[in-house]
Amino acid sequence: MAADRTPLIGKVLEPVRYTIREDDIQDYLPVAGEEQAAFLSDEAAQAAGYERRVVPPSFAPFVAVQALLRAFDWERDFLFNYRTGTAMFGEQELEYLRPLYVGETLTVRSEVADVYEKKGKNTFDVIQVRFTATDDSEVVAFQGAQSYILFK
Repeated sequence: MAADRTPLIGKVLEPVRYTIREDDIQDYLPVAGEEQAAFLSDEAAQAAGYERRVVPPSFAPFVAVQALLRAFDWERDFLFNYRTGTAMFGEQELEYLRPLYVGETLTVRSEVADVYEKKGKNTFDVIQVRFTATDDSEVVAFQGAQSYILFK
């Protein structure tokens, strides 16, 4: 019998601190093809009106995925045995509210927003997790939601 996951709605997950590291950005820029000067140096970023070197907006989903995968335990928080079950990443939505900076640390807070069952060829549950990423001043840098698909 499959677990009833609907009582998980409203469950607050562990907050995760994520530092945007220089090494990660150096690896990311060539793969993403991001070449704007503001992504390459503090001086160029300041000349473009930023306080310091910025991270491409396309890097924010990577931060969200990495942080959320550290925010929960599949079995404890989603009643799911990842070693024997099948899970997939579903849709993601993200609202980018301000530039991200190399070296800054964000705190990603999340909660289970919805759980519902879907039927196709197989029956599966969809768990939607809402999140916000704030800086040390509690200013929201980005927010959104991610879905995880758990096959029964």
